[in-house]
Order: sequence, then structure tokens, then C-alpha cells
Amino acid sequence: MDQHPGADVFPDPDRAPGKELMGHFRRLARSSPWLWNTLQIRIGVTDKERHALAFAAPSLPTHLTVLIRRPDAIRVEDEDGAVLFRTEHIYDSRDAGFVAATRKSWLLPPQLLAPVYGDDGLVSRRPEAAYGNALMPVGLWSAFLDPVEIAGFAPGPADMAFPHPSTIHSLRVFEDESGRECLEAELSRGHSYAPVIDDAPLLGTGLTLIRLDRATGVCVLRRVLDGPESGLEHRVAITAVDEYMIDGLFTQPRASLSDVRHAPLWPIPGLADTPGPQAPGSARHRGGPAA
Repeated sequence: MDQHPGADVFPDPDRAPGKELMGHFRRLARSSPWLWNTLQIRIGVTDKERHALAFAAPSLPTHLTVLIRRPDAIRVEDEDGAVLFRTEHIYDSRDAGFVAATRKSWLLPPQLLAPVYGDDGLVSRRPEAAYGNALMPVGLWSAFLDPVEIAGFAPGPADMAFPHPSTIHSLRVFEDESGRECLEAELSRGHSYAPVIDDAPLLGTGLTLIRLDRATGVCVLRRVLDGPESGLEHRVAITAVDEYMIDGLFTQPRASLSDVRHAPLWPIPGLADTPGPQAPGSARHRGGPAA
């Protein structure tokens, strides 16, 4: 893959982002698994085919509300509050995976492990862990929630000319429309760029604008600036962080008690033919017709 020449990367050297700020941006992109446990977001998309929504809802929503509780609980609602998707079971036994005896089946969630932190309190080097959520209905959402692919799991070797998965062309710190502090960068792919989801890369073939929320490390804006997908934009609005979410939001309701108002009939063979006094309506429970 060709790299941009230096003049194209930073046309004005005096306005090039500082090394410390670029390092902070990359560490923020690695830190999402340790910055939040529950999240409520509103996802929108501008492309006509609505690839990022990926739900064939009758109302054709332009926005979706997604509730996530780590490690694997998800709920998706449309604009009217109708549930389009949710995880059915969040406490399933993992015995089948353990019996498989594969190395991956024994990896722990990242929240149970300690990464290597930098001086700014963000992750400099990630441990090996069970990242991602196999139940996520849209692959691009996984990349938005954990945009580690733009920074890599660890800093690149210092002896390489381009050690990072992406090249930062511009970088700024600002507050978005909702008042949340963000870091926004124009990025291009590097030699070692490898998307977490093969068919849902965060970076396009040319320049891509990526905006990270500073408090959560979540990608809240992806805009393709050039290339075949130029103009494609995905936005995520964070509406709640680390709020308590009960199990009932993510699981299908189950009836645990019988409804005594509709008791089942249990006819006893031969009892209905036995002569004797009967109370009104008692024939119904003896197998005969109700009075």
C-alpha cells in the first residue's frame, strides 16, 4: 500500500499536530473496553441504502437507539421504541466452548485484565483478551464501539518508518454539538492497517475523518473524504453512559407462573357417568358439558 509523501501528510509543518497529542489520540482509540460498562447511543446514517442500520424494519427508520451492557447484552429500538433486536440469553453456560479446548475459548473479558497505561491514564498496550461481541447485529457497530484498528493493540516498533496502522494528517480537540469533548482526525491507511471486521473497515481507501469521544473512546463520527465512498457519513450520538440497565431490557420475557384465570380441564374417565347429586356447573370438571 502506498504511503502519502510528507508534503501531502502535513502540507504546513507549523500546523502539524504534536507528537504528544497524536499519542494521546492513539491511546484513546485503544481504551474503550476500560472506559465504560453500559452505553446508550443513537445511530444515524446518511447513505440512501442505510447500510449501517441493517434492519429491514417496516417503518424504515433513519435512526436507531442501541443499548449495550458489557460483555454481551444488546437491545436495538427504532424511532417509535419498538424492539428490533435483543439478545435472548445473557447468562448462557460456556461449557461447550470450554470443552472445545481452543485457546480462544479460555480468554477473559478485557474488563477483568489490566492493560499497560500511559501517563495520561489511557491504554498504551492491550493484553490478550476476548474483545468484541459476536452477537453484535452490525459489524460496523463493533468498530465504532472499539476503534482499536486505527491505533493497533500496542505502539509500533520505533525502528519502522511508518509503525502505526494509520497516518494522522490533521488532529484537533473540540466540543461537539452536545457539549462532549472529542478528538477529531483525518486519517489514511498505513502498511499495517487491518480492520477488526474485514467487511466493515473504519478507514476508507483515501482520507477518512474519524471523531472519538474523549470520555468513552467511542467513534462518534466517520466521514469518508475521498475515494469511491466519498461523502459517506455515519454518526453516533451518546445519550447515556454507565447507567444501570436491568436484565429485562436484554432478555425475552418468560412466564414463570400459571394463569389461574384459565385453569386447564382435567376430565376423569367414567366419573361423569356416575349417578348422584351434582352441583350446578360441576359436570364441566367431570368431563361432561357445562350446565
